[in-house]
Amino acid sequence: MRIDSHLHLPWEEKGLEAKKERLFAEMDRHNADKGIVIADSELESVIGSVRDCAEMFRGDRRIKVVAGISPLIDYEGQLAYCRELLACGDIVGLKIYTGHEHFYCDDSRLLPVYDLAAEYNVPVLFHTGWDNCQYSAPRVMKQLADSRPQNSFVYCHCFYPDTVSCFEVLGGCDNLYFDTSSLADDEKAVPKIKKSLEKAIAVMPGRFIYGSDYGSCSMEAHIRFAESLDITSYQRELFMHGNSERLYGI
Repeated sequence: MRIDSHLHLPWEEKGLEAKKERLFAEMDRHNADKGIVIADSELESVIGSVRDCAEMFRGDRRIKVVAGISPLIDYEGQLAYCRELLACGDIVGLKIYTGHEHFYCDDSRLLPVYDLAAEYNVPVLFHTGWDNCQYSAPRVMKQLADSRPQNSFVYCHCFYPDTVSCFEVLGGCDNLYFDTSSLADDEKAVPKIKKSLEKAIAVMPGRFIYGSDYGSCSMEAHIRFAESLDITSYQRELFMHGNSERLYGI
């Protein structure tokens, strides 16, 4: 079983149906049995708005949807809509695009998102790393995770490329999961990242989730990267599907 837990609709395709067909074609080509499609926080987007993705994949046997949400964009309306989608099972998580948008993960404006996620027992995901990385830096994320034990959080991209400090600072946060999407994005960075990831998985195998960030990154490169990891068969089962099944209720 292979679950790609970090997918986006391909931005370069024109039209939602073409995006959906391209996504499924890539999943078939690379033997991805199921996936998590993450919607944008924008109300109109080339990777699909929350409404686009929720309606497109409603009842789909292979795809679950995570809704992007922002305190800067029709916040009350989006909170209400996400509540509706959670109530009927059309989404399985909420994502905050810290770094793409300029607010910190512990911003008090985000408390309604965290309360909503806790109420429906779904995770909150965060974009991390690259430029503007301060908004969800490990030390800030640790403060949030420690203060919200009722929530489950997903640290997407593991503060790329500084995975070493990511795992050191956040290793003790039992309510936080690591989404490894984008880690195979730069071949030059892979050896150091691979070593730190193998070490961290050995210590906390129940907290790592495989993802590719398809739509921005190569699904093939991330599968090769995952297959190259020197981890046990039990750890690989958890990483490739078991942890995602548990976290997202798949």
